[in-house]
Amino acid sequence: MKQRLLLFDTILDGHHPEYLIHLIGYYSSRPEVDVIVATGASFQEEFTKRQKAEQLVWGDNIQFYSIPEHLIVKGNILLRSLREWNLMLAIAKETQANQAVLMYMDYFPLGAIMGNKAAVPVAGISFRPPREIQGPFDFVKHKMWQSMLASGQITRVFSLVHSAVAVLNALAGERRALPLADPVIQLPLSASQIADFRLKHAIPNDKKVYLNFGQLDQRKGIEGFLLACKQKSPAELNQICLLLAGPIEPAYQAHIESLLGELPDLEVIKLFDHLHYPTIELCFEVADVVLVTYQGHMGMSSVLIRAALAGKPVIGTSMGTIGATIDAYQLGLSIDPSNAFEFAQALTGKLKTNAALQSEFVRQNSVEAFVLTIAQGIESLS
Repeated sequence: MKQRLLLFDTILDGHHPEYLIHLIGYYSSRPEVDVIVATGASFQEEFTKRQKAEQLVWGDNIQFYSIPEHLIVKGNILLRSLREWNLMLAIAKETQANQAVLMYMDYFPLGAIMGNKAAVPVAGISFRPPREIQGPFDFVKHKMWQSMLASGQITRVFSLVHSAVAVLNALAGERRALPLADPVIQLPLSASQIADFRLKHAIPNDKKVYLNFGQLDQRKGIEGFLLACKQKSPAELNQICLLLAGPIEPAYQAHIESLLGELPDLEVIKLFDHLHYPTIELCFEVADVVLVTYQGHMGMSSVLIRAALAGKPVIGTSMGTIGATIDAYQLGLSIDPSNAFEFAQALTGKLKTNAALQSEFVRQNSVEAFVLTIAQGIESLS
């Protein structure tokens, strides 16, 4: 029987377009597998733009399934877990899929426990899997995931947090979880592209450029950087440039603009938009330091990998996987971004990196490693 694979994703930002595009590209060269990509209508439009802009070639075996906007639950996580689990199974039945992958399975423990019975094997990518128990929240999460894994509804877990694999397998009572690479790609840049980008956006050559890249929201630690800047003298601030690159909600943009108004000596370049290649790589190329100062984020970030690809040091949170990765691969400096004094010290301190370890970190997070782990991980179940 021909494999018909459903990729289900209702989240429209962050890693999600990249992960789906990597899998679409991989399966485009495997016509023996039909792939149904179930996403929101706006997401499908985004894919079409990306395909044209990056001249991506996709196979005839790739089919998009547009999920009506009113079926995508916003806000209530428990309701979303149940409704979207049942929606995923309904789409699998309608499209005659015989394998499904939840591109963000962290929403679905309740759905898998209390929702409809899966008629096909279901795998999932976990961004925030259970960790070692450190408090009541961790205990409750362990119980939820243990029940989900015991239900038999989830056949494979791909964990972006590698240290959680042992925890997941212990909860499952068998080897059901695999570590998953967090992939990024690098396209070649010409000297003229870099020069044109610098000229277009007035990127200074005589200042240290700090890049904060991605979905610019409260998690990204922008406020922490600005508080650290308040510890600096006007002369010191004149040596710093902040590059903010990525989409931002209007209300949060107004908040950040208000804070920036209190720092007239800080040069700020704003690229408030959904960015694509080669603009993404150009942002990292012109940066001197990359900021990965998430607030309350325990998982991984592909920004770390992009920085390593570009050979740039990072200042990042000491919490969770990001902090552990920075230290293990000597990618820069891990700090407490809520400590304005410590952050300010990092802005003028020397950042050390290890080129060999940077390269090893990049190798471990290649696109090939990502797609093969998923493809082989689900094929081993059939």
